[in-house]
Amino acid sequence: MNPKLHQLSNGLSVITAPMKGVESLTVMLLANTGSRFEPIGKEGLAHFLEHMVFKGTKKYLTAQKLAATIDALGADFNAFTSHEYAGYYVKAAAKHLSTAVDVLSDMLLQPTLNEEDIEREKGVIVEEINMYHDQPASHVGNLFARMVYQGSGLGHDIIGTKDSVTAIKSADFRAFLSQWYGLGNLVLVLAGKAEVVESAETLKLVEEMFDKKTEDRLEGKQEITELLSDDQLAKQRLHLEQRETQQAHFILAWPGINRTDERKYAAYVLSALMGGNMSSRLFTEVREKRGLCYYVRSTTDQFHDKGIFGVSAGVDPGRVEEAIQVSADEFHKLATGKQKLTKSELSRAQEYLIGKWALNMEDSDTMAQFVGLRQVLLGEIETVQEMMRKIQAVTLEEVNQVARELILPGEARLALIGPYDDQDKFGELIKNL
Repeated sequence: MNPKLHQLSNGLSVITAPMKGVESLTVMLLANTGSRFEPIGKEGLAHFLEHMVFKGTKKYLTAQKLAATIDALGADFNAFTSHEYAGYYVKAAAKHLSTAVDVLSDMLLQPTLNEEDIEREKGVIVEEINMYHDQPASHVGNLFARMVYQGSGLGHDIIGTKDSVTAIKSADFRAFLSQWYGLGNLVLVLAGKAEVVESAETLKLVEEMFDKKTEDRLEGKQEITELLSDDQLAKQRLHLEQRETQQAHFILAWPGINRTDERKYAAYVLSALMGGNMSSRLFTEVREKRGLCYYVRSTTDQFHDKGIFGVSAGVDPGRVEEAIQVSADEFHKLATGKQKLTKSELSRAQEYLIGKWALNMEDSDTMAQFVGLRQVLLGEIETVQEMMRKIQAVTLEEVNQVARELILPGEARLALIGPYDDQDKFGELIKNL
């Protein structure tokens, strides 16, 4: 796989990622924006837009027409929204390239955004909010983010609130599209069948399909530096939500690194060996040896300006304090050198990451997201092979060093959902973690 960046005359960046032996093709459009860049009071707008572009376009007038067009190809189409990016894609047999590009370009350049559809979809998103709230394993992540990123655009749920979502109007979508969805702020990725992806005719087709008339949109890649912050995590260290659950769910994490930090590859390895799989330290100690939980895993965020690194778990409510303490101890053992990283652990973590990437990259949609996001977020083209080499080059000392620098006593934050009304005891527990 040798991805190449092409700059079209209309300002759209296109990455071609040919994959030998693959008959499918993914057309993915990625935007340099996400929920952290929404106007105050319009939280959830970026995610709501994701819903609305599927409701009809100038050419494909209704949601049913759009869906029928894709279904007739035996194809898939979907979208995703994060704090700092959004993506939309069609995955189909390579022979259907023209229709896939046509549908995707119409969705993002000429959505109808009818008020009637908007009002109806508000109910759908309210139910989506209810769904996530009723899943404590998911909701605890929102609680943690609200706590540690409060005061910044990262400090609200991607999906927004019921109040903010129900207040959104068609004009809000059009203003957001105008600011963030100009062609210069987008990257289109074509990943899949090599003969189609590498054809000169394919780029001509893309340029033609993305030459559709739109309402005024800002040109060029939008500058986000002024919207970021050098501030570290908020000082608040504990958030407890009392709820009668059969399982307690928590996230315990320390200030991490941003996505441009040169230590990120060592951090990937550290995350894998601590809680990335069934042979990791957390899984072995918390689940296998003590039987405290069903799931336990590393949890990380890496944003433009900050991040977190730690653990999430669902545990026996009667033993939650033990589970939190044992989890913290596993991190501190490594950071202090009490239980040093071994060569076999390092090798196992590296090979795990390399093996997982090799398996994942057999799918054209995963490949498209991999190369596209690196261009959108970092302004660079990186092959899977280059990333694997960087993972393989990580040393014992680099992993130990990043553990010492991140896992600092007195810096952990804790979000917890469970049947507890005594916040003080968890406040005392977190003081020493």
